[in-house]
Amino acid sequence: MTIYCSKKLEIFLGQTAPIINPSAPSIFGDWNGHLFTVDRKKCLIFMNSRTCYSIVFINVQKKNLKDFGPIFKERLITQLEHDIKLIEEQEIRIRRDLANIIVTKSNNDKKIIGTMNHHIENLKFSNDAAGVEKWDELRVTETLNNSLVGTKILPNMKRNRDFFMPIEVMMDLIK
Repeated sequence: MTIYCSKKLEIFLGQTAPIINPSAPSIFGDWNGHLFTVDRKKCLIFMNSRTCYSIVFINVQKKNLKDFGPIFKERLITQLEHDIKLIEEQEIRIRRDLANIIVTKSNNDKKIIGTMNHHIENLKFSNDAAGVEKWDELRVTETLNNSLVGTKILPNMKRNRDFFMPIEVMMDLIK
């Protein structure tokens, strides 16, 4: 699986590799990531290119992301557990599929980048007076994944219509 990073995220993580095609493609497809700030706190957002399913990291520090691949994998599985209630065999299959995570430069996927930017603006707008420190990563991400998205995804997906919920498409993908 490949995570394509924006220039900001690439600099923040400090660990990009050249594009290498994995031997077996991931069931998830690729992910795009971006670094943004809310209330002067660094946050990360990652979006799946096949489903528009998102993962949000809130109030991150560079020192806590030294070994990014396993951190991303565990955060994704935690979010899927929260949103979908994975069964054991699904979790095992997902862990096997996420064994090799490659971080590299952006692939400039305009549809996904545009949808990510829309999510970021929604997060910044909905920031209440309590501040980003009070946000729950799982609940914030669940809200994004249960929102309607207007991005056209691959034509061979069942739910190729004008608007869909990323969580529904992810459920179909994981089955």
